[in-house]
Amino acid sequence: MTLPPNPTAPHDAEERRHSEALLQLCKRLERAWTLSDVLDAVKPMGESVFDYRHVWLALIDESSGMLDFLTHTTSGEEGALSRQLQTMKIPVKGDALLEEIMQATHVVVVEDARTDPRTNKAVVAVLHNRTIVNVPLIMADQRMGALGMGTYGDEEGVRPPKPWQIALMQATAGHLAVALDRVRFMTARHEAEEALLQQKERLQVTLHSISDAVVTTDATGLVQYLNPAAQTLTGWSLSAACGRRHQDVLGLAAEPGTQAAPDLVGRALAQGSTQLHSKLRSTPLAGAPLLMDLSASPLLRPGGDADGVVLVFRDVTEASRLSREMEFQALHDTLTSLGNRRAFEHLLAQAFAATREASDRHCVCYLDLDNFKVINDTCGHAAGDELLRQVARLFLAHLQPQDLLCRLGGDEFGILLWQQDLQQTLKVAERMQQELAAFRFGWRDHVFSVSVSIGAVVLDAATESVGALLQAADSACYVAKDRGRNRIHVYAENDPALAQRYGVMEWVSRIEHALQHDRFELFGQPITRLGTRQGSPPHGLHCEILLRMRTADGQRVSPGEFMPAVERYHLAARVDRWVIKKALAWMAEHQERVELCCINLSGQSVGDAAFLGQVLQAMDQTPVRCDRLCFEITETAAMGDLAAANRFIHALRARGCQFALDDFGSGLSSYAYLRELAVDMLKIDGQFVKNMADDPVSFAMVKSIHEIGCLMGKKTVAEFAESKAVVDLLTGLGVHFAQGYALGRPAPLDELLLQTVAH
Repeated sequence: MTLPPNPTAPHDAEERRHSEALLQLCKRLERAWTLSDVLDAVKPMGESVFDYRHVWLALIDESSGMLDFLTHTTSGEEGALSRQLQTMKIPVKGDALLEEIMQATHVVVVEDARTDPRTNKAVVAVLHNRTIVNVPLIMADQRMGALGMGTYGDEEGVRPPKPWQIALMQATAGHLAVALDRVRFMTARHEAEEALLQQKERLQVTLHSISDAVVTTDATGLVQYLNPAAQTLTGWSLSAACGRRHQDVLGLAAEPGTQAAPDLVGRALAQGSTQLHSKLRSTPLAGAPLLMDLSASPLLRPGGDADGVVLVFRDVTEASRLSREMEFQALHDTLTSLGNRRAFEHLLAQAFAATREASDRHCVCYLDLDNFKVINDTCGHAAGDELLRQVARLFLAHLQPQDLLCRLGGDEFGILLWQQDLQQTLKVAERMQQELAAFRFGWRDHVFSVSVSIGAVVLDAATESVGALLQAADSACYVAKDRGRNRIHVYAENDPALAQRYGVMEWVSRIEHALQHDRFELFGQPITRLGTRQGSPPHGLHCEILLRMRTADGQRVSPGEFMPAVERYHLAARVDRWVIKKALAWMAEHQERVELCCINLSGQSVGDAAFLGQVLQAMDQTPVRCDRLCFEITETAAMGDLAAANRFIHALRARGCQFALDDFGSGLSSYAYLRELAVDMLKIDGQFVKNMADDPVSFAMVKSIHEIGCLMGKKTVAEFAESKAVVDLLTGLGVHFAQGYALGRPAPLDELLLQTVAH
């Protein structure tokens, strides 16, 4: 049974309760690291909000064509320790209900499993299902499976969901899909780390499988026999070794604090069992000193008396060195020799355990270098590696011996400040930022400034877990970077900035819904020609295409509300594909009345090789004139990956498309990168344009950008022209085009086209 999506909630009080429930779900999912954790996080929603005690996950196993059903079973009284994760596999093919669930984009409801023709009656008879509700789990066009809820047996009976419950279930599924994607990522990372440790174990097994050296002695410890491997290892021949003390033949070193070598034979006979000795120091008859692993086992006669001892040993000198090296690599970053993420988490766990038993208080910082990718892309990975080494030394200089600095991956570092309070931590972080700000990284002919965003969190008895601690530090660092970079942000409960981040997560399911149900709309804002031709009849519509979202209740949402989630959760390429597809279709229908349409592209799309192919394919399939199409790339996106930006630009310019560099002037290196990008227009950053009538510096910046653009043969467009005074100044400077409220407000494309024709 298929129910309509997006019904409205019953009333305001319940809406607030549902919003709070979703917020609490997001917080629980932030702390979910396993499938069992995800199931634990959503179960309270099923019980308290949807009134379904039975909640499960149905996850696709594409390799087998099966669905893995995961649910919790309990034994004895309900409690965290009694829960166990139960898994059941059911094939999809041939099961009408499962096939429908795996193809649906809506909630699939079975009111009564006993009578519904889609259900497998054999399974129903075993599980006693009654009402079954399945909500698709979809993330970035990838179908993960479904979230299931329902009733069992005659006692619970038939209880189909209400319309508002279905809408809330879809929102819940959106959050679950994000959490499941993260769990899969964390699982893959854990498996990769475990593979490194298993490699170490396999190496040790291989070393243990080589032919061992064997020596036999009598009960007094005199050698009676050496096998060939023992003769090679010790340098003694069989004839020369027989009758000599085993300590002499093995070349055993004196034990610490004594003058005598250990009596391995005497100890084995005294204990009456095999004695193991590791890393004994030995000096062969000829050759360098070595380390040996040795076992000494009594040779027993039938009556039980010892007749001698067999010594089995092998050279572990190289194995010991390799073991130390492997242990170092497993816990250290090979580039900087700092501890790695595994070492950081291990030591955080020790500090966390210490706070359970004492009033210890520590601080953790999460550091992320700003614009590291620019250096990597400009000068290559060798330069990036050297920068990381130098920055690591700079950070270490500000830490005490008991503090810990680790490289967590890429350009991210973690610091554990041992028994330091928040004020002390902030002083250390500020000193690091100040010294890094004064630091200049030179590589051949290039010199770069470097900054760092830092998130700080307190580790004390109130800390919930190591996972929650790292998540809090990472979230605080994200806020610091989001607020302009080169900042420090301290994590705190009920932090509005962090609450805003959780709010961004709530947009993910809405964006997914808008993409699937075509709920985006194209708007446009006119771009007006200035100068001697200003006011003359336009050749056609010249505008920037903008995006709006239509909510379930019909309200329009501006990009400022949903674009942060689009960028954060890597949905930008999908949104850009939607815009290009719709924009090309609209232009093809009206292209005789269109002069130029400009489309914004995100940095994620520009850096995606597959996206370029999709744009070219869309152009091939749509009869649109490419010379009337302009793509806008932000200066920040272009600087983020210059090589990818240039590949994208050259491929589309070959089709006749134009390019504009958006927000030009917002970066410190704007002019340096300009000559490396083959763009046709510069869109002057609006922060300078809107203030130029009152601020001489802003006026000078606009004038400078326009003059440089003209010198390089590029047209200039001024954004945020919001007053006649600004438009007059722009005209006086000779700026070619302007865009802003003083010249025209955003409107739906069809309305904007009618306005242009009317003029």
